Amino acid sequence: MALAITDDHRTLAEVARSALSGQRAAARALLDSPDEALPAIWKELAALGWLGLAVPEEHGGEGAGLPELAVVLEELGRVVAPGPFLPTVLASAVLAEAGTPELRAALLPGLADGSRVGAVGLGPGLTHDGTTASGDAGLVLGGGLAEVFLLVAGDDVVVVDAVTRSVPDSLLDRTRRGALVTLDAAPVLGVLPGGAAVARRLTRVLAAAEAAGIATACLETSVAYVKERRQFGRTVGTFQAVKHRAADLLVDAELAVAAAWDASRAPAGTPDAELAAAVAAARSVPAAVRAAETMIQLHGGIGFTWEHDAHLYLRRAITLAAVVAQTGDAERDAARLVREGVTRAPDLDLPPEAEAHRAAAREFVASLEGKDAAGRRAAMVESGYLVPHWPPPWGRDASATEQLVIEQEFRGVDVPGLGITAWNIQTIMQHGTPEQHERWIRDALLGVTEWCQLFSEPGAGSDAAAISTRGVRVDGGWRVTGQKVWTTRAHESDWGFATVRTDSSGAKHAGITMMAIDLRAEGVDVRPLRELTGDALFNEVFLDDVFVPDADVVGEVGQGWRVARATLGNERVSIGGGGAGTLPFRAKDLLPLAAASPDSHVAEKEVGALITEDLAKRLLLLRQAARAVGGTEPGPEGNLNKLFSSEHSQRVTSLGVRLAGTAAVAGGNELVMRCYLWARCITIAGGTSEIARNQVAERLLGLPRDPLVS
Repeated sequence: MALAITDDHRTLAEVARSALSGQRAAARALLDSPDEALPAIWKELAALGWLGLAVPEEHGGEGAGLPELAVVLEELGRVVAPGPFLPTVLASAVLAEAGTPELRAALLPGLADGSRVGAVGLGPGLTHDGTTASGDAGLVLGGGLAEVFLLVAGDDVVVVDAVTRSVPDSLLDRTRRGALVTLDAAPVLGVLPGGAAVARRLTRVLAAAEAAGIATACLETSVAYVKERRQFGRTVGTFQAVKHRAADLLVDAELAVAAAWDASRAPAGTPDAELAAAVAAARSVPAAVRAAETMIQLHGGIGFTWEHDAHLYLRRAITLAAVVAQTGDAERDAARLVREGVTRAPDLDLPPEAEAHRAAAREFVASLEGKDAAGRRAAMVESGYLVPHWPPPWGRDASATEQLVIEQEFRGVDVPGLGITAWNIQTIMQHGTPEQHERWIRDALLGVTEWCQLFSEPGAGSDAAAISTRGVRVDGGWRVTGQKVWTTRAHESDWGFATVRTDSSGAKHAGITMMAIDLRAEGVDVRPLRELTGDALFNEVFLDDVFVPDADVVGEVGQGWRVARATLGNERVSIGGGGAGTLPFRAKDLLPLAAASPDSHVAEKEVGALITEDLAKRLLLLRQAARAVGGTEPGPEGNLNKLFSSEHSQRVTSLGVRLAGTAAVAGGNELVMRCYLWARCITIAGGTSEIARNQVAERLLGLPRDPLVS
């Protein structure tokens, strides 16, 4: 859970974490200190080149960029490092992008080597005439120690070094002191025409990186505490309520990291960059505030004390949020940009071998010209392009890089979806016999047969191992009796992949066998369940003494739980998914409803908040793919996507119903209402969100299982 994914960035983060050891104690020492001085580590930070990471080499910097600077800022946020690092590098970044050659040459070397301290003010109260500036610049982050000020004045930024400043005694964050700054015909060292937009965007980007560090530090500290703190005879981390708070904190922190990571990578000066910065401001900075608040709650009384460090993070996060709020309304900015047609769909930097894969994929796509749907599908099956991540003869054994190239080149191609069938037959490929491969896989890929999962039972719900459907050994196979429920598309499927209990003598995860059940066999009764939408997609399936031959048992008898887990875990690498599930609209599609709302200003902000959610959660898939391409260990992104996506979809449809008003309930906007009704199921299907939170807390955060149910 860090911005750093590449080897170089991880190394930089490790060095930064080591160098910053002890800085939280240095920050605490400033709480009651009447004066602020540059921190003792300031010269070391300059010597390491970190103050000049985003400064061009010709001006004494490292010539790296915002991604590297973001990695260091995240580590500074983790320890609430004192001092004006963020204000100074922000000033450097603004100058590097928008400054005149003369200003860059005059100011950047000093900012990069630490001999000058910079700050950026975003208050709206300044005016300038090109030679002097006057007015109230408001609170300037780091203004207590700054020597060079870049201050927004209308659409421009003025550079001054002579200001009237005061550091309030009641300043919330005394570890990095801001100052109230005013100018009275102050001489201007230079003007950055149109620089205000650059200053606002870069403030959002760099603040988001520090905020991501705050959020992850609060998460890690909280999880460590609830693993050790004992109440009522056991650690508080065993309580479900605590686990759910911790799981939500992880989701929030991971989205904050993803948004900050993407904002630092967006190409400067583009609408893409503006949108990515708005997403980061809306997701990362508020996440830091929420994380600090949650840390205090999870620490209980000790978290509310002056002696605990929780309030240092809260003070830093609240102050950071107040400064970023000066950049404008991030949610409404996101809504405006998306309404104007701006998209943020970044691809990854792929290694050189990607070009050979790209040429092959393009040649294949061209070969599909003139074929009908059946012909295109057959060609995809024969070539392995339908399931490229599978091994031959069905797939291409494609690396993560090739998979992503194929995804890019197949945009616009109608690729058949396999849905649940893919999960089942991929598991058969992994655990089945050669004869089962021959019988089932090709027909399923060609769309001749469809499969469903016979996992859930009336008494089991999300507990997939609580199987009561029984299999009794008979000559040549098994007699299976039981009931399965909530089975998607069973009424249109040919085969069902079923968990069957064949031995009750051991633990519930033992004695389960996986069987393929012919849904046309004698004793199978499929009964569609009418849902609250009025449709029938789910089914209950009754198995009454159904004969299943030994040839249809997949994997070893009694080892079905291992096979079932493989079915649940089969995924491909992708950066194109992550939308609102099967909903026919996304958050951006609510913009026309918001525009028609009587209170359109508020409605647009609400839609904008959901747009930033949508874009941030898609970044989880992008980061997952980036790890795969880089050959690194998987992160938590894939495990969190289902939990967040399903609840996001419900928020989208709920807002849609509210904005549609009476049209939603009187047939005037049937699409919105049907989607709202259908979305009620997606926090239940495939495992409820409540169970998912337990799993996230236990499997990803390492919180202990409840001893009463272990």
